[in-house]
Amino acid sequence: MLRYLGMGPRAMGDCPMPPHKRVNWEFLAVLHGKCAPFFRPEERPVPASDRLWLFPPGYVHGWIGEPGRRCEVLVVHYNAVPAAVERLVQEHGFLAAPLTASDRRRLGRLGKTLRRHYWHPILLSDVYAQRALMDLCLLILRGRSESRQPYEGGASLNKIVLAEQWLRDHLAANPTILAAARAAGLSGSQLRRLFARVRKERPKQILNKVRFEKAMRLMAETDAKLDVVAGECGFSNATSFCRAFKTYNGKSPTVWRKEIYIQYKRPREAEKADHASHGRRYREP
Repeated sequence: MLRYLGMGPRAMGDCPMPPHKRVNWEFLAVLHGKCAPFFRPEERPVPASDRLWLFPPGYVHGWIGEPGRRCEVLVVHYNAVPAAVERLVQEHGFLAAPLTASDRRRLGRLGKTLRRHYWHPILLSDVYAQRALMDLCLLILRGRSESRQPYEGGASLNKIVLAEQWLRDHLAANPTILAAARAAGLSGSQLRRLFARVRKERPKQILNKVRFEKAMRLMAETDAKLDVVAGECGFSNATSFCRAFKTYNGKSPTVWRKEIYIQYKRPREAEKADHASHGRRYREP
């Protein structure tokens, strides 16, 4: 799901974006000029041109450019990325890839296409957003030899996918990992071993991911109250849901709705150039 889109010139040299956590996967492409990520306020890295970066949720980082000069960037946030990309990011912390002049032109066109769907969504908008995600992932993985290694999933992956889908279909009933394992024709211990070997995660982590992905979609696309969202995702009440959501995302559901997911907010005239107000951070009282 597309969570944020920003593109255009940025004065990151004179006004760096300070390091802070993101709650989504962040792609940033430098289309013109130079900028670079930095991780502590005292750092001053050498800005780079023609780069695409990908940072996972929770990774503390900021952005800085050349003093007195602007850079043109494309920034896209998604709630999830393909498993292959997620695994490589887990191994490396974050990913970076060089861009050719052709890549930069292509990303510029991609950004303009996404901008129409971001601000004026239609039924096909999510399809365009997912196609853009695949393009970004292929660019960030290009040239990485480990991305071409044989995948170890095989028949085991089918069992995992079956268990994950069963969890999605039964979230409102507060499903157990053992029940998901049985639905996939496995024992609980077998499913745990498969998740550890193929997904590099515990089944409980997958269950939480499935729960909160559904919760975020409900909160983003409907006006459902939190007790309704909680029930649909297998929580006993809104209080337990809010506590778990904040632990998972670092934000309460109320703050998430106000700050993080703004896909259907139409820009004011002053925002249409580069969506300046997107960078404002809402503070909890």
